[in-house]
Amino acid sequence: MARNMNKRFTSCIALPAMASSVGTARMYTRHLMEKWNLMAVVDDAELVVSEIVTNAIKAANLIPPQARYPELYDRLEVVCLCLRALENELLIEVWDANQESPERREVTLDEEGGRGLFLVESLCTQWGVRPLIGGKIVWATIGL
Repeated sequence: MARNMNKRFTSCIALPAMASSVGTARMYTRHLMEKWNLMAVVDDAELVVSEIVTNAIKAANLIPPQARYPELYDRLEVVCLCLRALENELLIEVWDANQESPERREVTLDEEGGRGLFLVESLCTQWGVRPLIGGKIVWATIGL
């Protein structure tokens, strides 16, 4: 893979805390992986981003998909996604305003959800939570 990793790349985007933002986050990630010539990790990066952004949106008081303007006025929260291509890893960071840390759950085979952090843990070299005043950052790294 020919890439110049002497340079480090960073890009961030703020997204409304709405379910439709997960798809936007995935497209944004794919675009950057193409631009940064990191297609070897694009599928893992997209999946990790979608899981962490989904959790952040849920933590940020999800707004209904067909919300009307009065439901949005003075209530629209955001989550922020930052992708950083470092020398040997891709760092994914997602900020939301809720200070409660996500926790990996044990789920049964018949449960539909609850596997997001298990997937993140499986695909990443490491992940964690950094508490901040006014929220938290959930981060994960994927080796390059």
